[in-house]
Amino acid sequence: MCAAAFSCAVPLQGRLTSPDARIGGHQPPYFGYGGPKDDRAPDLPLVYLPRGLDNSSGAQVAIDSPHWQELAGQLIHTSYGAGRIFLLLWDEVRGQPQGAIVPIAGEFRSAIHRACFHPHDGHLYVSGMAGWGTYTTEDGCFQRVRWTDKKVPLPRKVHVHEDGVWIEFTRPVRKAAIADVSRQFAQCWNYRYSGAYGSPEFSSRHYGVPGHDVLTISSVEWLDHGRRLFVAMDDLQPVNQLHLSLELGQPRPLELFLTVHALDRPFHPRRAANEPRITAAHPILTDLAVNLHKKPNRWQKPIEGARAITMKTGPNLTYRQTEIRVRPGEPIRLTLRNPDVLPHNWVLARPGTLRTVGEAANRLIADPRAYALQYIPPSDDVLVHTDIVPPGGAFTVYFRAPKEPGRYPYLCTFPGHWMVMNGVLIVE
Repeated sequence: MCAAAFSCAVPLQGRLTSPDARIGGHQPPYFGYGGPKDDRAPDLPLVYLPRGLDNSSGAQVAIDSPHWQELAGQLIHTSYGAGRIFLLLWDEVRGQPQGAIVPIAGEFRSAIHRACFHPHDGHLYVSGMAGWGTYTTEDGCFQRVRWTDKKVPLPRKVHVHEDGVWIEFTRPVRKAAIADVSRQFAQCWNYRYSGAYGSPEFSSRHYGVPGHDVLTISSVEWLDHGRRLFVAMDDLQPVNQLHLSLELGQPRPLELFLTVHALDRPFHPRRAANEPRITAAHPILTDLAVNLHKKPNRWQKPIEGARAITMKTGPNLTYRQTEIRVRPGEPIRLTLRNPDVLPHNWVLARPGTLRTVGEAANRLIADPRAYALQYIPPSDDVLVHTDIVPPGGAFTVYFRAPKEPGRYPYLCTFPGHWMVMNGVLIVE
């Protein structure tokens, strides 16, 4: 087992949709998916699971027991690595399957391979044996899971919208339990699609930077007398992993791990109509585009006698130097050093085009090629640029200053940075 974080991808088993509606467009086989073919992305799994939940998946079984009728039509997922079972909830947006994993309390003595509902007593029976990579303690087990009458609300359906997540429960949730929004928590992250066995967990907002992004839960709406909740998040985007931790008045928070391939129309259309948004490209398309479309920077050829200028990034999305003075046509060797914790670049633009170039860069989040193109918008207003410089890195470009005197803006075109991260190159 690799030391990096590992995500188990659970394929679709027995529930297929139109292949033209999904990324990749292939019919999935029973035993997982193949990789990209002919520059075409593979099909997407129903869910990803973080290694902390399941480092080696077992199988799934459809819920068809009369005792479990409140969850009929959903799946139980077994974990070989953790010796646990999970609810596997099915969601679909415009033909794209996706889902959510909900941990169920309890652990088994050994690794769980298979599960089955008994046709006579209706209980769930699980079995398995240890072989490799399991955290369980016994060589094998054969155990039963009984449905009890404890009135604990369990999620039975989920659906992801542009402005949040809708959840339906088996039992009503008390209204008082969700009154304090500050007790609810949401975060997200992505995995790197590659040939490696597992992946670190990466920021969904800053490509290639390890870490999670916290999302703001603006409200939790109590609907249908507590049978349904809508968790409102205005900054939700397609991500490999969305983690919700909800305090519902139970001894432990409810944990949901959702895979968000696609977003449905806003749950509150009127509110959304006044707030235009750009939906980001799917993470797997960005990973593939980095390999297919990345090109060398054309300003890396040295110029003899070039004047050396070092730019450094500062805290809170800034350049430490917000003004540079040069002579017309002067040869320049500019190095961008990035001691910040976020990735940045340096882009020189024509006079008066700071906003035009910056807003065009913001729209690039919808383009899966954005990182491969260094977040540089296709515009004649861009004169020179560095590549994206990761935290702790540096990048050098060579160019001649513009011949016409004037004030030439420079900016970071990583989406959302340019409004405060800019300066001016003065040709005099």
